[in-house]
Amino acid sequence: MLKKNRKIALLFCMVLGLSLSGCAANSVGALSKSGNYGNRSERRLMTMDGKKAEEAMNTAEEYERLGDMNLQKGDMTASFVNYSRALRMEPERLSVSYKMGRLFLLKGMTNEARGEFEKIIKKDPKNALAHEGMGRAYLLDNKNERAVECLARAARVQDTNDRRWEVHDLMGIAYDRQKKYSFAIEEAFTTAIEKGEDGSRVYNNLAVTLTKLGDHRMARAAFNRAGSEATAQNNIGYLYLLDGKNKEAATAFEKAIELEPAFYGKAHDNLHSAKDALQE
Repeated sequence: MLKKNRKIALLFCMVLGLSLSGCAANSVGALSKSGNYGNRSERRLMTMDGKKAEEAMNTAEEYERLGDMNLQKGDMTASFVNYSRALRMEPERLSVSYKMGRLFLLKGMTNEARGEFEKIIKKDPKNALAHEGMGRAYLLDNKNERAVECLARAARVQDTNDRRWEVHDLMGIAYDRQKKYSFAIEEAFTTAIEKGEDGSRVYNNLAVTLTKLGDHRMARAAFNRAGSEATAQNNIGYLYLLDGKNKEAATAFEKAIELEPAFYGKAHDNLHSAKDALQE
């Protein structure tokens, strides 16, 4: 049971890096699989506050722009409606197809998302973002080999000056799930860092993979890059706790509290868990 829980916890830690930036996840629930979604939402939108500004829109570009504005405000329902309108007026507008695909991904509607990305790839086989979107969809379905294929294709067709690193981070997650830890580190996370990403997401995912390899020293260094020293100590302590190394866990939690006593309420809770386990 402990090993199973540890596996789930480590996977969850890594999946956190899959969140799609730039969109408000808390408003995704308005997207429905029902075929009547568009009509219901359009009626609601058109009568909102008694205004019908959308009726003045007469080009796909204007609807796309309005959808972008909705998305910036976190209104994904209205964004979906206006992107749909843009596509009805101009079905080959690939920029909107990509945005629709990302909205579908946020809802977990992976088949619909792939449909949008496939539409783009048929028209533009070297569209790196569409291949990356396919990879994201397969990752959400836990089809990791297919995800690697799509993400590797996205990396190949990227412009040589493209500094986007997300595709390599996602590839690392897919390799990690297949227990190809060396590939995850050497061919994915390291490349993401070389592309210029120096943020917490890649280093956190790298640290999780290093932990699975048993390299706690390097995992700690990666956790340090992902956040503060206190964050690193808390994360390492938690992984020790999952491994049943309660004494080491307690030591790490104590260090986290010592470093940031006011901030680390979670470390206090974890320390109590470790000490309770030591007494059992």
